[in-house]
Amino acid sequence: MNDVTEELHFGERHLGVRALTPTAPAPAADGGDASGAAASPVATATDTSPGQQWWRRAAAVPLASGALTLVVVLIAAGRRQLWRDEFATLDAAQMGLRELYALVQQKDLVLLPYYVGMHFWVQLFGDSEVALRLPSAIAVAIAAALTAMQGQMLYGPRVGLLAGVLFGLLPVVTRYGQEARPYGLVIAAVAAAGLFVVRATQRHSRAAWIYYALALVLVGWLHLIALVVLPAHGLLVLLDARRRQNWRPVAWWMGATAAAVAVLSPLVVLAKAQSGQIAWIQPVPLGDLSEWMLGLPGAIGVGGILLGLAILGCVGGGPRVGYLAAWALGPLILLWALTPVMLLFTERYVLFVLPAWCLLAAAGVQVAAQRLSTFTVAVPVLVLLVGLSSHVALRAPVTQFEPDLRGATAVIDKERRTGDLVAYTGPFPWWSNAGIKYYLQEQPPLAEVFQATEGQATPNFRQWCGGTVECLDTRARIWLINTKSSSTRLTSFAGMNPEVEKALRARFVVTHVDRFTDVSVSLLTPRPRG
Repeated sequence: MNDVTEELHFGERHLGVRALTPTAPAPAADGGDASGAAASPVATATDTSPGQQWWRRAAAVPLASGALTLVVVLIAAGRRQLWRDEFATLDAAQMGLRELYALVQQKDLVLLPYYVGMHFWVQLFGDSEVALRLPSAIAVAIAAALTAMQGQMLYGPRVGLLAGVLFGLLPVVTRYGQEARPYGLVIAAVAAAGLFVVRATQRHSRAAWIYYALALVLVGWLHLIALVVLPAHGLLVLLDARRRQNWRPVAWWMGATAAAVAVLSPLVVLAKAQSGQIAWIQPVPLGDLSEWMLGLPGAIGVGGILLGLAILGCVGGGPRVGYLAAWALGPLILLWALTPVMLLFTERYVLFVLPAWCLLAAAGVQVAAQRLSTFTVAVPVLVLLVGLSSHVALRAPVTQFEPDLRGATAVIDKERRTGDLVAYTGPFPWWSNAGIKYYLQEQPPLAEVFQATEGQATPNFRQWCGGTVECLDTRARIWLINTKSSSTRLTSFAGMNPEVEKALRARFVVTHVDRFTDVSVSLLTPRPRG
């Protein structure tokens, strides 16, 4: 069986056809082999009616996929309030470059390029929820377009368009497209690297290998762990070189990879000292691995559909299937196997495999559509319907397991008086501080009871005064923000340091308490003298 691929010509207005499998004949002089296209189960469709031609244009497939993804991600993009990781991004983005440099000396060194980019982004576009998340939304839209382009190069425009649409409809793409963190950008960077390595194997141009090396550097700057996709690229190059009996591309790939690693090596060495930051990651037991994988797209039902179609898409084999399968599963297997050595296996770190899932699934749809053409349209609709409840949940006003700081701030905003103070208890007091300040942007910030100055001892960590008694001003009211989990009834002083609680109870009376999701707001007024 001949296996023919249709390659997108960059800068041209037509599609050429190139063989990627060992059994395919050499391309004809006119750009394709008709018999090969007819025999392949994933061959490009030959519809000629005018109403069906728009998606066959070179630019239409990536533009349509990217536009759809952007529209889906921007729906209610500002409804969900910021959560702790996004407040970390906001805090870093609002720092001066010197402060930011001081921050990465202690933590988040691997996020320095992202933080620097967000620093200038916030200066230009502000710090609203939508503005902070817009780079991620644009990034996943670009990732969808790049996925569609890669599908177009490997299988043809129909598979490319379907892969891009499936990617844009995944609930997890909305989740991280609506988040002020770098994971959406990582997906786009990995998709770009994959596109360039495919192009390099098809064209063998020096420019493609240079672009590939630059894309790898971008991947490493955004997320070093995503470089585990390299074995998949190497497999594609080796299989293609073996088929062509031309090993020069292998040398080019090794050179491009070595150049990228050399550029990234200082970051790798320096980041190793901050490896303790990933101590929060929990291992995934072998018995839970299948459920974990099915849930990766954001809904277990959607994961089941994708994986089932992806298996069907492996029909025919060949270099492209080996490459996509290695991209889809290789990083997961490798990071899970490294669990005894280092905990790196967590959802947000491996999202870059999803374009490969969608490409294989789209190829599977094309195989099935040979007998049932309506299946091509039915699959995206099914994915949307199965994942709809997840889409709705992801747009809830409060992120799961996070406190409703927006609701807490509304109470303070309504009843605050000049001279009121604020105090925090619970985990990550700096993050509660950042949230309350953020949602009180239109008001002067409340002075903090236990903060000696407005300065910082180190970035993200406040300078605290020496003792609780000395800190207390018994003439002012205090808004006490408690973000301890509300698995039990949340009281004003739950989880507080006993010394601090004793000092507050001796000098203040709790006037009233308002409770929201995982947060309480208590108004403390001074006890009458005598």
